[in-house]
Amino acid sequence: MRCVLRGLSRNELVLLILTASIFLGIYVEIAAILLLPIYILVTKQGFILIRRKADMLFLLSFWLLSMVVTIVQGGTYLDILIGVFMIFAIITIIFVTYTMTQRIFRVIISFTCMMSVYCFAVALIQRALGMTWVWGKRYSSVFSNPNYYAFYISLVVLFCIYNMAKSIYWHSRLIYFLLIPLNFVALYLTKCRTTFVVLLLVCPIMLAFFRKKLWLLTYFLLLVVGAGILIIFKGKIPLLPRVDQIGIDFVKRMDIWKGALCSIADAPFFGRGYNSYVRIHQLYGTFTADHSHNLILELFMDFGIIGALILFAYFFINVKKIVYLHRRNQCHTRYALTISVLACIFLHGLFDITMLWPQTSLLLIYILGFSTDYDKVYIFSPDRKHPIVLIRSFRKSASKEEIES
Repeated sequence: MRCVLRGLSRNELVLLILTASIFLGIYVEIAAILLLPIYILVTKQGFILIRRKADMLFLLSFWLLSMVVTIVQGGTYLDILIGVFMIFAIITIIFVTYTMTQRIFRVIISFTCMMSVYCFAVALIQRALGMTWVWGKRYSSVFSNPNYYAFYISLVVLFCIYNMAKSIYWHSRLIYFLLIPLNFVALYLTKCRTTFVVLLLVCPIMLAFFRKKLWLLTYFLLLVVGAGILIIFKGKIPLLPRVDQIGIDFVKRMDIWKGALCSIADAPFFGRGYNSYVRIHQLYGTFTADHSHNLILELFMDFGIIGALILFAYFFINVKKIVYLHRRNQCHTRYALTISVLACIFLHGLFDITMLWPQTSLLLIYILGFSTDYDKVYIFSPDRKHPIVLIRSFRKSASKEEIES
């Protein structure tokens, strides 16, 4: 590991530190994000913000609009503080997309997978200690909520499949393969129903993009075996955790969505600013919650049609890059990962906004954000060596058909 760290550039180390902060708790990650602009200034890299003109145009326009709306709509001090933090988040997004390299991308993906063992251990300790929260005996590990932990697990499963596809040695593939059932056990500790269904649908989407259809056939075979086990042990193995609460929770969701829709109807163009559902649920007499429990409703409720479209346009431009490379017969595995993560966001977003939390959104920035330098230089580099645990087993072939990001 020491050799790996010695081989990384200064900016790559900062990206790795940002990633590590995720697993030290939300406050440590926030502190790391707040300190990032100081690092940029000290190292005289302010030019990054100037060179990323398109990013700055979209993100600063969104930020200015959202801050003005939050203040005009009577946002609380907490709401305004969230808006202030967003400027640091924007700087982080630009820094990540500009400095990301092929080498550190793979290091981060693998590091994130390996840290799932640590997260699982923390969840087991929480269970052993009999810890309970307002949401009951649902274990959140190092995350602030079990649903955030569950969303992280869904990303880890996709990252493990990606690494299995990129590895050539059987022992590396075996380790990543074993991490998948381990994370499913961890997922059961969160008792998050949505993520089980999401993974059931998203995994075959990713595998369908692979040239070797044996992966997809293996998945369906395992699915049939799993269904057979459930039939044999009918009633003894629950299909999903908290099945008896689905009806009650769905009624609550419907009431929350009603309040969000009413808010959007009353402020369709600019929304009501950050954290708006907390402020409007009493106005419409709907169920008390911290947010709208739907990604699309949350974006349109908080930022209106104009703000939401600015965000969509920004991410569309970045994702378009990987689509372009895929059409040129490059980055097939990376394309499969990107599409799968987008599907994961969409499906999770039907019932929650777990992807908007700092601990999960940073991982999404790594996948969905692409820098121009990364696309033009590192992605086509003939040097494919990645000296970190298990990474050295990645394919080193630089043939045009296999070049990946």
